[in-house]
Order: sequence, then structure tokens, then C-alpha cells
Amino acid sequence: MSCRTRGASVVEALLTILLLSVLVPGAWGVVARHHTGALSAAHRAEALETVRTAAWLLREELSGGSPEQDWWVGEDTVALRAFRALGLVKEGSVMGQDLVACVRGVRMPNPDKDSVLLLGADGHWRGHELERRVRSGGECTELDDGWEERWTVAPEPHQPVLGRIFERGSYHLADGALRYRRGAGGRQPLTPERIREGRFRAWDGGFRWELGVREAPGRSPGLAWRGKAW
Repeated sequence: MSCRTRGASVVEALLTILLLSVLVPGAWGVVARHHTGALSAAHRAEALETVRTAAWLLREELSGGSPEQDWWVGEDTVALRAFRALGLVKEGSVMGQDLVACVRGVRMPNPDKDSVLLLGADGHWRGHELERRVRSGGECTELDDGWEERWTVAPEPHQPVLGRIFERGSYHLADGALRYRRGAGGRQPLTPERIREGRFRAWDGGFRWELGVREAPGRSPGLAWRGKAW
């Protein structure tokens, strides 16, 4: 190999090294920026999902009740009767503690965790324990998508015409998430842990909540959001 050829090879190698020293850090920088952008987008998507979930759940659960009767507000907690089903009492079906109802709801009544509010013919709601329920084979035409059940309640009902099945629960803004507790159980997260701060409060005959939601680490504090229900 001639000296000229060897010299050219050395120059080419040096140029290659120089180009790599410039291009590789630039390429890594582009990859890092894309990664940071993707991470930021993912965090923002979770923050928005947290807001949407809280908005839908709280409005859905609380709009079906009345303040100081069906739900009670604390700084970071709302205790409530969480209504799960509705039952129209069949005329002439009440016998002692038993009655037959046409039922519709988000799930089947469960005597192990549910109670029932019964509306009497006198216009008053009264709370009862749901001691037993049996699905019967009778027709249920009073409610769309309804089914017929026989309930045993305590104490003995007074001329009931309508029933609302509920479980006792509470919503909490704790440990970075909206959480739900049924009875004496643990607080289960319903959203990603993106809540920076939040509070509940009664407001104008209804209920209001305020949330601050975190985005990606190192970025701005994130979304601030509030909602209400009556």
C-alpha cells in the first residue's frame, strides 16, 4: 500500500470519527426529547383520565341523594348511601316482612352488604335491613330491563310502594388518588395516583369538589379542576 493510500485511509477514519462524535450525541438528544415528550403525554393522559373518572363518579353517585340525608361532607371525605338498585313494590304483595318488587339497577341486591330505603304510602322514607332476597320467575313489566324479586326486610314495612337498595360507603381524596371504601373495608383506588391536592365541601344546597392534578416530574404543577352536583 502506498503512502498516499495510507494517508487517505487515516483521513477518512478521522472524518468518520469526527462525524460520529457530532451525529451520535445529536441522535441521542432527539431520542431523549422524544422519550421526554412521550412520558409527558402519558402523564397528562393519566391526569385527564383522573379528572374524567372523578367527575363522572362523584356526579353519578351524589346526584341521586340529598345532602345531610344521603351524603355527608368532610374536608377530604364524603360518606354516603351509594344507591345500587330501584324496586317498585307489587301491589298486594306485602305480607308481614316480605314483599315482591320489580327491580332494576347497576347490580343485584346483596343482603350481606345492602340495606333498603322504602317509601311508604304516607310519603315518608324509612330505612330497613335487607335480610333476604330471592329472584322469582314472575313477570316484571313496570320497569324496562327489570326483574322480579321477593325481599324480606326488617323491621316490618308500612305500606311500601318504592324501594331503593343502597350500600354504605365513602369517597376519599387520599394518597394521591380518589378512593372508595365500602363499610369497614380498605380504601380502594379508583384513579391513577395523580392528585396533588383536593378537597370536598357542601355548596349552595349541593356538593363541590376541587382537584389539583400532577403532570410529569419537573413540569408545571398540572391541571386544576373543580366540579359540583346537586
